[in-house]
Amino acid sequence: MGTDPSPADAAVPLDIGVTTVMKVEAVALAVFLSAVFGWLAVGLGRGYGPAGWTIGTVLFAAVAGTLITAAVRTFRHRAWLEGDTLAVQQAFSVRRFDLARADVLLRWAEEQENPPGPRTGVIAMVVRTPGQGRGFRVRLLDARNRRIPSAQLLALADAIAARDGSPQVSALSLREAASGAA
Repeated sequence: MGTDPSPADAAVPLDIGVTTVMKVEAVALAVFLSAVFGWLAVGLGRGYGPAGWTIGTVLFAAVAGTLITAAVRTFRHRAWLEGDTLAVQQAFSVRRFDLARADVLLRWAEEQENPPGPRTGVIAMVVRTPGQGRGFRVRLLDARNRRIPSAQLLALADAIAARDGSPQVSALSLREAASGAA
């Protein structure tokens, strides 16, 4: 008797994250800039007394908090498919979208540059859950601005096409883009 696969086993990772080098650079930059602003905070405290310490501490806390949040966001950013559900890891949370029910809009490279001819370069999709506000933009490019692999585009197309058996324009367009990327 076999065991049922766990959702983690069925997950399809999407190559939309950042490279390890970019992650290390983001953390190094955050540490360096935090140290610079810490040094400035100490300088303000020494030069202007208690008011300087207060201003320096608030400035340091604001800048360091922002930099650390940006570094964490860069470090943790990734996306994957769990069946028909797209999951996007953000800095401190995971957003999930049921692609079989969501409204999906594709953004094309040609919309940025407006060349004549057929569309070939899908670069992002905007996913909006019905009944909720704004859409959530997911880049379909890797860290080097190359389109994600064809197998991943096809997995996205399958998840979108799962909607009540009817063909979806977004799914067909992703399949077409995947066949052009092969």
